[in-house]
Amino acid sequence: MVVENPDKKTNNNCLSLIRLIAALQVILGHLLIHFQLPANVYLNKAIYFFRGVPIFFVISGYLIWFSVIRSKNYSQYIKKRLLRIYPELWVAVIIEIVVLMVLYNGWKLKDIILFAIGQGTIFQFWTPDSLRGYGVGTPNGALWTIGVMIQFYIVAWIFFKLLRKRKTVTWIIGFAVSFVISLLGDYLFINVIKNELLAKLYDQTFIKYLWLFYIGMFFANFNDLVLPILKKFWYLFLLAAVFFFISGWDLFSGYYLFWSLFLVAGLIGFAYRFPKFNIKYDISYGLFLYHMTVVNVFVSFSLTGKWLYIIPVILISAVLALLSTITIGKISSKLKFKVVND
Repeated sequence: MVVENPDKKTNNNCLSLIRLIAALQVILGHLLIHFQLPANVYLNKAIYFFRGVPIFFVISGYLIWFSVIRSKNYSQYIKKRLLRIYPELWVAVIIEIVVLMVLYNGWKLKDIILFAIGQGTIFQFWTPDSLRGYGVGTPNGALWTIGVMIQFYIVAWIFFKLLRKRKTVTWIIGFAVSFVISLLGDYLFINVIKNELLAKLYDQTFIKYLWLFYIGMFFANFNDLVLPILKKFWYLFLLAAVFFFISGWDLFSGYYLFWSLFLVAGLIGFAYRFPKFNIKYDISYGLFLYHMTVVNVFVSFSLTGKWLYIIPVILISAVLALLSTITIGKISSKLKFKVVND
């Protein structure tokens, strides 16, 4: 997942820590599944409470609003987004492909080339059949979120222009519409059209998850009003999230509505209430890029089934993420700075 800090007025926070926790939740969730780790119901609930993807989507919607504000025009804005995402992604894809070709004999050159193109653009969700025998069956399935994020980045400028000066009631209606559309899309492809392929493709569009980005945009647009409330009552929002998580009284479209809303509201409030917990290097994006490459290596060598294995997986992923952040990520930041000042 890719997000950047908002402007100086609102950058006194520990959102980097929140993103790190979200990324670790995603890794643990994948390890539970792919390593078939023994876990009781309480441990599972503890891990899955902090769902990483909805956290990233809402925070991205929140921070992208400030990125648009800081941009002179759409061209500058989109260049910054592409520079933030693709340099680190391309290096990660190269490493992923090299590791795959070394450990797996079933690959075909044509499929490898097409797969690499998909991984390095917006088709990260696609895996050719010839690679299904490698590791967990998908060399890096976690990257599907990048395609969704890119789609959102492309249209976020439009939402900013349409909603920037709208009243609260307009925003609420817009949010309701976005959630209903998300629900109807699922129903349409599954129950009316009854086409599994189209349903899966719909799952990879920003439309399905727009309501999550929308929450973040709402918080950002009404930041002066909303942020003090989130900071003061962050723990109450988290308690509300716990209630909906445990009770199951919720609406679902990709992710749970009230659980996600109150969870991220509480986390954003916490981030601005306790900025001293900020961390120097935000390696969350790198963790997303590399952890499944590492997981697949362990699966290839049948190093699964034990909790002990999660330690080297997380450590190796973190080292790769850190190296990516302080090298390629730093170069990307310099290029972004040049774009802003051109």
